[in-house]
Amino acid sequence: MYIDAISLENVRTFAAEKTIAFLHPDKSFPAKSDGDIPKPRLNNVNLLFGENASGKTTLLEAISLASLGPAITDSRISPRPLVRFIPHSRRPSAREKSRESQIRASLVLHGRESTAETRTESATEGTATLAISQKGELESFRFEGSSEINWDVVYRSRNESFFVVAYGATRRIDYEADAHYSKRKPSEFARLGRIESIVREGYPLVPLRAWLPHIKKTSTRWTEIVHLVNSALGHGHFTFEGRQTNDEYVFSQGGLDIPFRSLSDGYRAFLGWVTDLLYHLDFACGHSDAKLADVPGVVLVDEIDLHLHPRWQMEVVQNLSKTFPRLQFIFTSHSPLVAGSVEWMNITRLQLDNQHRTGVTPFKEPIYGLDADQILVSELFGLSSTRAKPKRDRLHELTIRARRGDDDAAKQLISEMAKGLEAGK
Repeated sequence: MYIDAISLENVRTFAAEKTIAFLHPDKSFPAKSDGDIPKPRLNNVNLLFGENASGKTTLLEAISLASLGPAITDSRISPRPLVRFIPHSRRPSAREKSRESQIRASLVLHGRESTAETRTESATEGTATLAISQKGELESFRFEGSSEINWDVVYRSRNESFFVVAYGATRRIDYEADAHYSKRKPSEFARLGRIESIVREGYPLVPLRAWLPHIKKTSTRWTEIVHLVNSALGHGHFTFEGRQTNDEYVFSQGGLDIPFRSLSDGYRAFLGWVTDLLYHLDFACGHSDAKLADVPGVVLVDEIDLHLHPRWQMEVVQNLSKTFPRLQFIFTSHSPLVAGSVEWMNITRLQLDNQHRTGVTPFKEPIYGLDADQILVSELFGLSSTRAKPKRDRLHELTIRARRGDDDAAKQLISEMAKGLEAGK
């Protein structure tokens, strides 16, 4: 399954209905004409940009909830309130009066995700609609899916259908949870666990040592998993050979073995969700012969640049796109270095108006390969300058004096353009 587009109405900051389209590996790109989006280099990557509280995380949550289909009513999932808060100072719309919100997702279906009547060798499409009603302090879900969709398979987690995994910005590894995950009961609804990180703060990810030893003993996927970990990391980082020391997996660099728990925050944050993703891919595929890199699905990551060094931010999206070419990635970020690693076709920009309503603004400014300062003053971030305010004020003062014919000010302006304020002390 892929998300072709999603519409939100009366969901938190999304007041009037807003539709966001996404790139995915099966998306067709017709011959270029006015209004058409050209095919990007990375056709499985989507980046959401916007100021804090502009609705980026809400979009990821909406996709996660829609992916559960009718199983959402039995899953007992409990996200933050979704129905938009309406202040008493203004007249509400008809939907706002009803205290109801709506999420409508256009899905691209594969294999058993389609009903037998509509199933073809190529992907088919279907629509899933989720209505959220509010009564007092409680919200309830009502789900409706189009006839093309075979939702029966969503009630079982051990299959590749409707594969969606989400990672919130507070994602973490819980080492004390090893015993729980190693004893996971087949009856537990693992599909819900795949998305809880985006709707529940601090939801623990599956530790590597809780599942990988079992793979080595019982599965033929061991070699593939080790390869995918290294491919996602990219060149110049730690390497993984699947070795353990004192029951802890180690990562090597320069002849030195470092236990996972002793890695830096950046490596643990990245490897934590990547290895959790591999766990869920392996669990979903079960005993089939499917290659994990060939499984279609959706991966949602809030703050993809979390704890990553700038050099890594410049390459992380490309590494993930190439490692998992059949997965559709939807990332959020505030990093100009991440933005500069993709083309404008991969970017969706969200903006808030003065009534705290999210708008979806078209973005077609070529930024691929620009430096960070150029991107920060582009339309994507909208900064007037990347300099600290005291320095801005000083340069502005010198500029005004230079324009009035002050030659000394003009010379000083040129000198101070290339040095910090400390240099004058």
